[in-house]
Amino acid sequence: MPDIRYVVLSDLHLGAENSILTNLDANAFETDTTIASPVLVKMIECLRDIIVKNEGIKKPTLILNGDIIELALTTTNKGSMAFERFMEQLVMPETGEPLFDNKIYFLAGNHDHNLWERSRHVHYIEYLKTLKKDEPIREALHHTKLFQPAYVPENLMNVLIQRNPDYKDTEVWSVYPAFGVLSEDKQKCVIFCHGHYVESMYSLMTSFRSKIFPDRQEPQSLEELEKENYAWVDFFWSTLGRSGSVGKDINLIYDKMQDPEEVKIMIHNLAEGLTASRKSMIGRWLDKEILQEILHLTLGRMAANERNEPEVVLTPNAEAGLKILMERFIRNQLLAELDGILPENVSFIFGHTHKPFQDIKHFENYAAPVKVYNSGGWVVDTMHPQPLHGGSVVLVDEHFDTIVLQMYKEGKQAVTLEELKDVNEKSCDFYERVNKLIDMQSEPWSGFAALSAAQVGIRYKNLATIAKSDD
Repeated sequence: MPDIRYVVLSDLHLGAENSILTNLDANAFETDTTIASPVLVKMIECLRDIIVKNEGIKKPTLILNGDIIELALTTTNKGSMAFERFMEQLVMPETGEPLFDNKIYFLAGNHDHNLWERSRHVHYIEYLKTLKKDEPIREALHHTKLFQPAYVPENLMNVLIQRNPDYKDTEVWSVYPAFGVLSEDKQKCVIFCHGHYVESMYSLMTSFRSKIFPDRQEPQSLEELEKENYAWVDFFWSTLGRSGSVGKDINLIYDKMQDPEEVKIMIHNLAEGLTASRKSMIGRWLDKEILQEILHLTLGRMAANERNEPEVVLTPNAEAGLKILMERFIRNQLLAELDGILPENVSFIFGHTHKPFQDIKHFENYAAPVKVYNSGGWVVDTMHPQPLHGGSVVLVDEHFDTIVLQMYKEGKQAVTLEELKDVNEKSCDFYERVNKLIDMQSEPWSGFAALSAAQVGIRYKNLATIAKSDD
C-alpha cells in the first residue's frame, strides 16, 4: 500500500503575531515564542498520527514551501525561536526520534526570502575558496535546478536545528524558486514552488524595466526572473520589517492595510506630510494630488493583494500570473533539464495566497491538464471571517499521487481529507488508504478543529484593535 513520501507545509509565518502557529502571551497581543503554540502542538499530533502508520522503513521527506520563518513582520530572534518550537514538535515523544527524513528541503517565500539570500551568498564564498589563482570566477547563482539541485545549505535553519541534540544528523537544503521530484521514466513529476511570482507586485522591477525599454525581451527563465526582482522582494518583504523602529512602523502599516478605510487615511496623511513644506497653496495641492495617485498605485495596490480578495481563490491578476509562471518559466525549466521533453503528468503545489484550493488547469504546450494545489496559510489576514482562507497539509506518495489534509478554514470547524480528480477518475489507492487511517471524530483531529477555530477568533479581535491604533 502507498506510504506518505513527501509532506508539504507552507505559510506557517512562525513568529508572526497573526499566525495561529505562533504562541501568544497571556495578554493575547504579544508573542511568546519560548512556548509552542497549542495549535502547532495539535497539528503535529495529527501528522504524527498518520505518519507512524507508514508501512515502509523510509521516513517521509519534509518540504517547507516558503514563508516558514517570519522575517518581514517580526524580529529575527522571535522567528528563530518559533521555528525551534516547531522542530521540537517533529519528534516521537517516546524516543526523541525525528518524524521526518534527515534531509529537509526549504523553498524561500517572500516573507523569508532573505534566508535564500544569506544561503546563496555563503554558498558563493565557499565556492570562491575552492578556486586556484587566476581561475575564472563564475557568477553567483540566483536559482537552483528543479531536479538534482546544487547543494546549498540553509544556514540559519541548520544552526537552529542543530542546537537540538535530536537533530544532529538533520540538514536543510535551500532550493529556489522551484523544486521537483521526477519518476524514473520521467513521465510524472511534482513541482513545489512558494508562488509569490503569481502576483505581479513581486515582479515589479521587471514591469518597470519593460516600460522603460518596451522593445527588450522579457525574462524567459526562472533565473532571469529572480535576477531582476530579488532585491525588491528581499527589501520590502524580508528586510524592512526587521529594521528597528522603522520595522515596527512597517508592521503597523501592514496591519492597517487590512482595513480599506485605514489605507485611505494612511495615503492621505503620507501625501499631506510629504508636501507640507511647499509654500504655494496651489503647488502644494497639485503635488499632493499627484503623490496621492502614486501612493494609490503602490501602497494601495499592495493593500489590494491576493489575500484581501475574499470572493475568489485566485484573482484575474493571479490567474494570469500563474499561467505565465507555468507556461513560460516552469515549462522552460523543465525543457532545459529534461532534454526538451515534458513529462506527461505534471502536478504543481504552491502556497502564498493563504487560500487553499485544488484545481485541474489547462496550460498551453503541456501534454495534459496540470493538477494544481494551493496549501493556503496559517495566518489571519483580515478582521472578519473569510471562508476561503485556511491552511492545508499536502501529502505525496511514492507514486507521486497527491492528496490534501484541509486542516482548517475560517468559519468551518472540521478537518477534511481531499483528493483532486476529474469526473472519470477513481480515487487513488493513496487516498483510500489514508482515509481509512484517520478518524476525524476522535483525537487529535477533533481537538484540532475546535482549537484552531478559537485561535482564529482571537486573531480577528487583535487585528481589529491594532488596525485602529496610532502606534
